[in-house]
Amino acid sequence: MELKESVIAIIIVVLLIISGGIGFYLGKLSSSKIYVTTITKTMTAIKQNYTEYNVYLNGIEFIDIFYPQNLPNSTIGPKNYVMFGLTPNRDPVIDGNLSVKWETPLIGNFEQNLTLWNDIVNHVGKSFGSAYRQATGIAVGPTEANGIVYVASDAGWIYGINVFNGKIIFELYTPGTLSMWEPLIWNGIGLVGLGGAMFDYQQGALNAFGGGHRGQYTGINGLLAFNATNGKPLWLILTRAQAMPTGVIVNGVVYWDTGDGTIYATNISNGKILWEYHYDGSGNMASLDYYDGIVIAGFSQSYPMNMSAIVGVYANNGSLAYIIKLPFATTSSAGDAVMAVWNGYLVDGILGFQKGNLPILSNIDSREVLIVANVTTGKIIYIMNITNITTHPSDTNNGFNPEIVNGIIYQPTIAGKIIAINISNGRILWESQQLTKGWLQAEPTYYNGMLFVPAGNTIYVLNASNGKIIATYTTQFIMRQQLIIVGNTIIETSGTNWVFAIPISEIL
Repeated sequence: MELKESVIAIIIVVLLIISGGIGFYLGKLSSSKIYVTTITKTMTAIKQNYTEYNVYLNGIEFIDIFYPQNLPNSTIGPKNYVMFGLTPNRDPVIDGNLSVKWETPLIGNFEQNLTLWNDIVNHVGKSFGSAYRQATGIAVGPTEANGIVYVASDAGWIYGINVFNGKIIFELYTPGTLSMWEPLIWNGIGLVGLGGAMFDYQQGALNAFGGGHRGQYTGINGLLAFNATNGKPLWLILTRAQAMPTGVIVNGVVYWDTGDGTIYATNISNGKILWEYHYDGSGNMASLDYYDGIVIAGFSQSYPMNMSAIVGVYANNGSLAYIIKLPFATTSSAGDAVMAVWNGYLVDGILGFQKGNLPILSNIDSREVLIVANVTTGKIIYIMNITNITTHPSDTNNGFNPEIVNGIIYQPTIAGKIIAINISNGRILWESQQLTKGWLQAEPTYYNGMLFVPAGNTIYVLNASNGKIIATYTTQFIMRQQLIIVGNTIIETSGTNWVFAIPISEIL
């Protein structure tokens, strides 16, 4: 009997492999392009306490486990979460009556022991935190819609979590890595980009000077759609390079880009690509924005030329609106920084040479540069240096993400401070004290006249009028994630693969 069962098991495995392979082959035949979206095989197993979905998209297996008993009994938050930071000015504050505290460890989490964390960092080097986060931690903040918190972990898992109690509703395993795409929600469909930060630079380009097409042919890259309630995968678009920057949704169409410089417009309901535009740069982590019919994306230089730029394309047909060339940008910052848009202004914070000057080769140290442009025409209004501090390009290859509220730019800086700037004329209104020894890169979150600033393992609360510290709260190792506020509760992710909720009253 045992032998017979073993033979049957082997036959089943072989059949599954064959069916998956056939599906993948047929998928490749169905299109002459690099992407295919045919679902080839789906299996469902209903267990006592959960439902498991084994879904094959283009011959690639995705595994989703759904716990229906953990669905919320009521809803809070928007129906749809359509872009990085929820709004074009990047202020993810959601109205409602919610004051809860919970913490949820995710698969592959690092224990909450900062002493141990610091010991490991000291032993293996200061870059351990970034390397850990990019392989198994969480690199961006959470999103929330309809009472469900959505999280993408670099370990390859997508989660839906009950906002009221922190219980996991579904956990979707993807056979790839995830990094900088915040899960987006539109009419019951979730979206996340595949392709993490672990990659090779094409043609041997140096990290300090940007790189080739990011993540090209270095894993399973593309855009995945899933059921926003139970996590079951719906369709998959495969791409040559990683899809790290969070897209933006407008009227049922998601606009997104990849590491080979391609911007796509895709119908969310069926995964059909409507148009694509190609720029010879690399989209890394610069989540897209939208204003008055124009989709805006940031690109880093690609080897061997510096092609750093902010590119605007018309949403209706993908034709070019403008290119803001940034030849003075260093590293991959122009393709990393998440720009913000407010009232016709486009703001971005990158690493570059002083006031846009080209480098003196004997000194390639860089400064933080703030760019303010007309979002409709692409014309630069002004460029200014932020602080007098310089850094070698290899020390940080990321940008500095602004938030704009009521005409004031709240800018994280390389000096570890927040600076408030009048958007119309560039006048500095105030400068906070140094909040961290390193640089700040994540946007603060504005709420009721306060700024909530993640910095290492501390959340600082600043008075938005003068930058004075109101409160500090020590928590997990957040790293660079912008926190969201739902009702009266902060919800945040950590670089050590935890999600947690804290009542604002406890912090204040």
